[in-house]
Amino acid sequence: MAQRLARTVIPLIGALAATLHAAHAAPPAARLAPQVKHTSDYRTPVMRQVHIVPTISGPGLLTLFGADGLQAQTLREMGNASIFATDDIARAIEGFYGQPKAKTIWVDAGGPTSKAIQALSFLKQADDWGLNAGDYTVKQTYDRYPKGSTERTQALAQFEASLSTKFLMFLQDNYRGRIDPNALSNYYDFKRKSLDLAATLSELGLAPNLSLVIKHVVPDNAKFAQLAIELQFLRSSSASSNTLADINKVVVAMEELRWLPREFPDRYVFINQPAYMAYYQENGQLALSMKAVIGQQDHQTNFFDATIKTVEFNPDWGVPQSIIKNEMLPKLRRDPNYLDREGYKVSVKGKMMPSAKVDWSQPLDNISVVQPPGPENALGRLKILFPNPHAIYMHDTPARGKFASQDRMFSHGCIRLQNPQAMAAAVLKTSIDFVDGQIADGATKDMPVPEEVPVYVAYFTAWPTTDGTVHYYEDIYGRDAETLNAIAAITASRSNT
Repeated sequence: MAQRLARTVIPLIGALAATLHAAHAAPPAARLAPQVKHTSDYRTPVMRQVHIVPTISGPGLLTLFGADGLQAQTLREMGNASIFATDDIARAIEGFYGQPKAKTIWVDAGGPTSKAIQALSFLKQADDWGLNAGDYTVKQTYDRYPKGSTERTQALAQFEASLSTKFLMFLQDNYRGRIDPNALSNYYDFKRKSLDLAATLSELGLAPNLSLVIKHVVPDNAKFAQLAIELQFLRSSSASSNTLADINKVVVAMEELRWLPREFPDRYVFINQPAYMAYYQENGQLALSMKAVIGQQDHQTNFFDATIKTVEFNPDWGVPQSIIKNEMLPKLRRDPNYLDREGYKVSVKGKMMPSAKVDWSQPLDNISVVQPPGPENALGRLKILFPNPHAIYMHDTPARGKFASQDRMFSHGCIRLQNPQAMAAAVLKTSIDFVDGQIADGATKDMPVPEEVPVYVAYFTAWPTTDGTVHYYEDIYGRDAETLNAIAAITASRSNT
């Protein structure tokens, strides 16, 4: 079954050259549906009725679409079609079919075209892409009526409008995912991708083969293909609680991959939080991997992407006010000299003073606490910066023993690296010896990277290794459950469309 999916899905994402015909000849795999609750706080997009206002009129225009004018009649009947869609898809449908010289995509004088049959086949296989085929059901009632009848023309108009709507939805879901991750919680931060729906509709009308259109929207990377093969394998396996749990993880992983760029660049850093690992890829190959420490449950690391710009050597640490309030103040009440003894520098409104003389009852906005560079500095000997609104970065740490733990949730949200010198050397395109020399110099200095490096601070509980084997990890922050519930809410909202 995994081979079948390799022939079905991977050609569309450019991973293998094989034919769709061979895939369609294989028997379908038994489906194991993801087990999810159908309740969620996720706010699904509002669905509205599509209002198509055909501009085609007059008997002269009927000859544009065949001797019997069936396409023109179908277009005129589309004004009575009853379909619902999100506003962006609705506007695209209304604009496409409401334009002068509009043409049908899926219907001709004989009824549904071969392209329509191909589209329906793709929609029925949506599960292979980690989607839910039930979201894209298109009712076909035209066969109930005799050819040439008004009822059949009306049914074909409904079919045309519905298939365009559902296929656009299918393409958009493949391109950017079904859910908006930013609406899940504050721990997600992505600029949501936007598919040009009007241009896509026009492309559907012109494309000789729909696989060419699909190829340009699904994630174009090996990880997605490997997850798709794993999903097909799991669904062909005997059902068990573990299998169903793994299916859910793969479905979530495929959804999350759609939030990221379609193609990974040749060079990037990837942090997978549930695996507690950081990776550096270069020329499409894994060049470096290391253990990582991530945020505690109360200080979770966000899921986002950014760009590495700077490495700072021998950094000081400006203690965040939240840490001053929640962790340092209780110690200062017991020992007013605590910060002085630990080597921190305290200033009030810009004036340095011993911690024992500070009035800690005043607003913390007036107070700054800084830990100077040194072997005990919380950031260690270097930090790797990628500007983001969460103040998250990668850094060294003096607490080396934490890397021996299996579950490494110890930070306040930043990512501690087991081998920060190697990562710094990689992003700076230099040697570890050079990095060690900068540290030994003792001076605090910022060094821009010669080329900006994308970094993905990610959260995948199912993720393929370099050989394609999918590994599974605990949902340490409970985010998969949120995502699955949001997906279920989306499906429920589409049930009457």
